[in-house]
Amino acid sequence: MHYLPTWTLDDLPKPTKDLGRAKADVDVWGYCLLKDAVPMSVVERCRYRLREQAAAEKERGLAFEDGGKDQQWGDFKDHNGRVRPEAFRAENGGINQRVWMLANKGQAFLDLLEFDLWDDIIGHVLGDKFIIHSYTANIAKPGGMAMPLHIDQWWSPEPTSRGNKYLPVGSFTRERFNIDGPQKAPPAMLAPPAVSNVLIMLDAMTEANGGTRLVPGSHLAGRHPDKVLDAEVNTISAEGPPGCAIITDGRIWHGTGANRTDTDRNAILITYCGPQYRPQENYTIGIRSEVLSGASERLKELLGFRVWCGYGRTGDPTVDFVEPAAEEIGELKND
Repeated sequence: MHYLPTWTLDDLPKPTKDLGRAKADVDVWGYCLLKDAVPMSVVERCRYRLREQAAAEKERGLAFEDGGKDQQWGDFKDHNGRVRPEAFRAENGGINQRVWMLANKGQAFLDLLEFDLWDDIIGHVLGDKFIIHSYTANIAKPGGMAMPLHIDQWWSPEPTSRGNKYLPVGSFTRERFNIDGPQKAPPAMLAPPAVSNVLIMLDAMTEANGGTRLVPGSHLAGRHPDKVLDAEVNTISAEGPPGCAIITDGRIWHGTGANRTDTDRNAILITYCGPQYRPQENYTIGIRSEVLSGASERLKELLGFRVWCGYGRTGDPTVDFVEPAAEEIGELKND
């Protein structure tokens, strides 16, 4: 019931500078490897800033650590189903360290967002307009475990047949996608990609140091991976040098690999989505004022401040950009 293509390693994407080749790889395999996506000078600045930020967050008890043997994403919840923040610490089994909301955490990360080499590929996946869904980093540390396979657009509704009992969109969770059970045949229709992920390798990525595991061609499977049914599915580890980027179709099955070396593996993840979706990180509230005041129009659009077809507005739907500091019209009465 995998509905997955057969392949050999020679068939799969290799690091390339050819944007046409990269787009074709995304179409067929669900991912590509864009060589020299970021200059080494920028890679080095981002790596230094990430290590500095991660160390400071850990020292202050602010670090988010997961991926341990007995602790994976979402496993620690209270009786109401809420994730307990304190669970994601080293003392509770976390190993890998994630750094969130990079747009607030240094000029090096803002400069990285000004690169547009991969925009053409993101546009090939998502269309004319897209925004940043999340901008984070993952430091895969020695001893970190492989992350369960998942897709990044788990919240996106799938096509359903007339008369089928479907799961309402407001009932979706990371563990609950439908109520009809596994399909016994390939689906007649597929939901389109709503997300595209750009993972920038700050260190060389290998199978040994926890390179992202991917299931080639799984973006066309028409379903989410199942922990039981797909336990033995064949995966590959995306490998490349610093500055190389993995760019994905958001439907591909993937997850962080296990780092079996004695060295950290640093990577930045920029996830994009269509402008009509709610992003994972709420930049219109969470972006720091000093970042917004110096932001280019390109950056403000990527962070969701541009009104799209009247959506995302705070008042007048004809304005180009929303201004969080602007005072909106309130209750009025005639004199």
